[in-house]
Amino acid sequence: MTSNILHTSGESNSLVAALSILIGILVVGYGLLVTSASPLGGAWIVAIGIALLLSGLFATDAVGDRLGLAPNRRRQLSLGCSGLAALLAVAFVVINGATFETEELEGAASALRR
Repeated sequence: MTSNILHTSGESNSLVAALSILIGILVVGYGLLVTSASPLGGAWIVAIGIALLLSGLFATDAVGDRLGLAPNRRRQLSLGCSGLAALLAVAFVVINGATFETEELEGAASALRR
C-alpha cells in the first residue's frame, strides 16, 4: 500500500531554512575552533557560517514577520546571503589553494638547494 503525501512549498522551504541554520551554526563553531590555529582563516570560516545562518533565518516566516519583511524581500535577502556564503567559500578555497601551492613550491626549491 502506498500513500501519496503532498509537500507544499512552505514545508520544503522551512526544511531548507532549518538545514541552512544548522549548517551555519556548525560552520561558525568550526571557525571558532580554527581561530586558535589561524585567526584569519578562522574568521573567514566564521563569516561563511554567519552568512549561511542569516540565509536560513531570513527564509523563515517567523523572522520575516518579526522584521516586517515581504516574502519577495525575504527571498532576496536569503538568496543574497547564500550567494555571499558561496562567494566567501570559493574565495577561501582559491586563496588557500594558491597559498598551499606557493608553500609547496618554496619547500621543494629549498630541498633541492640542500
